[in-house]
Amino acid sequence: MKKNRFNFGKFAVLLITGFTAFSLSSSAQNKEATVKGELLDLDCYMASGAHGNDHKSCADMCINGGAPMGVLTTDGKVYLLVSGHNKKEPYEALKKHAGEEVTVTGTLTEKDGIKGIVVSEVKAKS
Repeated sequence: MKKNRFNFGKFAVLLITGFTAFSLSSSAQNKEATVKGELLDLDCYMASGAHGNDHKSCADMCINGGAPMGVLTTDGKVYLLVSGHNKKEPYEALKKHAGEEVTVTGTLTEKDGIKGIVVSEVKAKS
């Protein structure tokens, strides 16, 4: 009987250690970041790679129709843009800049391989 208690104790310590490490790694992933690049409508970009000046009017129509938005950086990375629950205005302001270069600041997060930014500040290229 004593042996079972020892194994349970060991298991409990490992379980607590694992949960602690997981919670620390999760909070470390969510950090403030700023990215600069082209504001994409992800419907067209993911379906056919469409972006750039030739696609600006379509991107504007798609984004204002509810398509998800993203930023394509100069190094080819794409970040999904997400509206913050407590601060929706910056995300909404982005919709006026489809196909344009923008600078987006917010909380960088990654879930199941998708990198995203919860938008807190936006600057359009002047």
